Amino acid sequence: MKFFRPPRTLAVRLFLLLFAGMLTAVLVTRGLAIRERDQLVQSYREHGAALFLADVLNLLAALGPHERLEAVQALPSKQWRIHTVEENALPTFQPGFTADLEQAAGSSMVVEGAWRTRASDCRHTLVQCPTTRNTGAVVRFADGQRLLIEDIRESPGRLPKLEMFMTGLPIFFAIMGVVAWFATRLVLQPLRQLSEAAEAFGRDPDHPPIDETGPAEVRQAMATFNRMRQCLRAYIEERTHILAAITHDLKTPLTRMLLRLEQCTDEPLRLRLAEDVAAMQRLVNEGLELARSIDLSQPIRILDLGALLQSLCDDTEDAGAAARFSGQGEAFVSGRPEALRRSFLNLIDNAVKYGGGARVDMERQDGDWLIRIRDFGPGIPEQHLHDVMQPFFRLEASRSRETGGTGLGLPIAANLLTGQGGALSLRNHPGGGLEVCVKLPMAGPPASV
Repeated sequence: MKFFRPPRTLAVRLFLLLFAGMLTAVLVTRGLAIRERDQLVQSYREHGAALFLADVLNLLAALGPHERLEAVQALPSKQWRIHTVEENALPTFQPGFTADLEQAAGSSMVVEGAWRTRASDCRHTLVQCPTTRNTGAVVRFADGQRLLIEDIRESPGRLPKLEMFMTGLPIFFAIMGVVAWFATRLVLQPLRQLSEAAEAFGRDPDHPPIDETGPAEVRQAMATFNRMRQCLRAYIEERTHILAAITHDLKTPLTRMLLRLEQCTDEPLRLRLAEDVAAMQRLVNEGLELARSIDLSQPIRILDLGALLQSLCDDTEDAGAAARFSGQGEAFVSGRPEALRRSFLNLIDNAVKYGGGARVDMERQDGDWLIRIRDFGPGIPEQHLHDVMQPFFRLEASRSRETGGTGLGLPIAANLLTGQGGALSLRNHPGGGLEVCVKLPMAGPPASV
């Protein structure tokens, strides 16, 4: 069982990777900075307090015995206290701090003893630690005066390490998120352009090539895509020309065969051969139709799909077949009018031929128009739903040769719809019959509407 599933999109993966990398760098840097700060503070506590107190003592040494007491008492901050030494009031001296103070004060006085109190340990607390600075010394000056000097300044407590570590992190998170997002967009923008170009080429082989811009790797990928696009276009054109040329050239010998059959004296033989030649002519004609369905040279326009489907159903009913359309009033799509007309006419004709009638429904589905064309025939076996989309594939059990089917109607319609951004799929309706589902992207109304 997997406890972590990575996101599927490259954008989210890249964003999380950048964000995690920057977050790790910030946390490590901040941790090192706090550690260095603690070391500096500790070093100051060990040596800086002695240096500061020595400076004050040297200033007092330059004054006279009476001036020293007056100078300290006149300070408005009341941060220092100085008085004569009482033997029973002396604090406990600290030898290490006394030695540091003797070294810092020099030879202008004699340090009899010194002390300092340590600040509270806040490393494992979540509240602010109040700190009272209490540093002092008993000193004998060169003039023989012996005084006790105390530094009783109160300073705001230092923040606990956890609180120092968390200070400013929300701002860092916001900045890192914005930077990671813009970096992700910058990196993925060429991939989005490549994806859009591939999708546009799938809809229209004549779509212009993608501009080869961006970093070297991206330009190489775009150049490879443009070369692939050019090769595919050449292959499609060659395939179309070969198919069109073969089917076109077959018309001439078929016409000669029909003329020669008129001279045949065996009437039963002549009728059978004429039927075979007619079947071959239908096959040639639909082969030309298939070649035209691959050719997407017709310009794209905005048209009302609902009006087109309604007119096709009306024409089918006028011809004596059953065809009914139901849908919204206006349904604009962007496509090639003649190609759309031919594709939907093929689908409606198939429903009428093989299913006894056509029911055409159209509805909105997200950003597409969904068109369902249902017949009332036997349907298609599930294992052959994909096969019937291949050219020249026929189902003899459900499609009689008497109808003249060649197996090209559905492939032609699929080619025409795919070339305009549409999609065609088949399914057997639960109520019986085959249902053809067509999706076409919505479009806005034309400028003249």
